[in-house]
Amino acid sequence: MTNREAGEELIRMARELFGRDVQGAWQAESYNLTIRRAQETVELALKGALRILGTDYPKVHDVGSLFAEQAQRKIPGVDKAMLGQMAGVSRRLTAARTPAFYLERRYGEVEARQAVTDARFVLEAVERMTRTEGERQKDTPIDHRPG
Repeated sequence: MTNREAGEELIRMARELFGRDVQGAWQAESYNLTIRRAQETVELALKGALRILGTDYPKVHDVGSLFAEQAQRKIPGVDKAMLGQMAGVSRRLTAARTPAFYLERRYGEVEARQAVTDARFVLEAVERMTRTEGERQKDTPIDHRPG
């Protein structure tokens, strides 16, 4: 499997995770699980993009800064402010991952809604940055309703 194929598979998995698990947890008002699954979506999407860029990633949850650095180097004309936002989302959701999963903190509707919005933002940005023009035309849009 090529780096592109492996990366695309990770991004496809992130899209499925978002559609099935993030949206499902949100609809069930399981806000801690929404946070956890949103973080996993972001992690998979960024790791998929790193693979497409030919970059090995560490086995850690937050690869946002690494992605931002590599994207600046390897994607001509990439929006640096957007990369900063993506890295910030990754950092924030990674920090919330463990407390959400182990119920060390109870997250509410507002925080979960933001996690859904943030995960959607990163996933869509990664898809735009890594797709060829032909692939972009075949993409199905993500459902933008929160639940």
